[in-house]
Amino acid sequence: MKLNCLIVDDEPIAQQILEKYIKQIDALHLVGKCNDAFEALNVLHRDNIDVLFLDIKMPSLTGLDMLKTLQHSPKVILTTAFSEFGVESYDYGITDYLLKPIPFERFLKAVNKILIPKNEDLSTGGMESKAEIEPTFIFFKADKKIHKYFFADILFIEGNGNYVKIHSQHEKSIMVLDKLTELQEKLPKKQFIRVHKSFIINVSHIQKIEGNMINIKQKVIPISATFKSNLEGLIQDNY
Repeated sequence: MKLNCLIVDDEPIAQQILEKYIKQIDALHLVGKCNDAFEALNVLHRDNIDVLFLDIKMPSLTGLDMLKTLQHSPKVILTTAFSEFGVESYDYGITDYLLKPIPFERFLKAVNKILIPKNEDLSTGGMESKAEIEPTFIFFKADKKIHKYFFADILFIEGNGNYVKIHSQHEKSIMVLDKLTELQEKLPKKQFIRVHKSFIINVSHIQKIEGNMINIKQKVIPISATFKSNLEGLIQDNY
């Protein structure tokens, strides 16, 4: 299900940039754009908004003053050209604080705090505890688009210098600007292991291991001596 988003900013260019960014992320849906806080309050009373991209300095009513009027606020990502409000803004329970001009990578990092929460509060018998929520997907930027891949669908990842090739069982393979070592840090460690300087595999898709070769969906992947212990440890744990 997509998250409904609302942009509140009195600058048309800032609205256009945020709209462009939102449209690149499949999990987000832009409901509307507002030029001031009063217009935004009307939308919030009328529609179900999940994420609010809110400017601080606006005519008549500032973004922070607007938040004071809300009893039940959606997730809020502040977008502003003024850094001096940073500390104060977190008193309002915002998700993130973005300084203009906003690069897409920084925007995506803020959005991922909502799409891929690290933990959530659980109530059991009046007692509150926190449970780790493992993300089930990852976003890749390629071909001027944002691609969403579920970890379970990724077969293996092939490194080539500053690029990696993502092989999936359902999607066409894509080339992504990233290094294999850096990408490995973003993957679930119990699900993905490095078996070669050029390959990371999803262990759930291993069909056969023969000598120094792994079979995954008709693809033969080499096992190097450097990373062979990773695979041997996996086999011992699941034998």
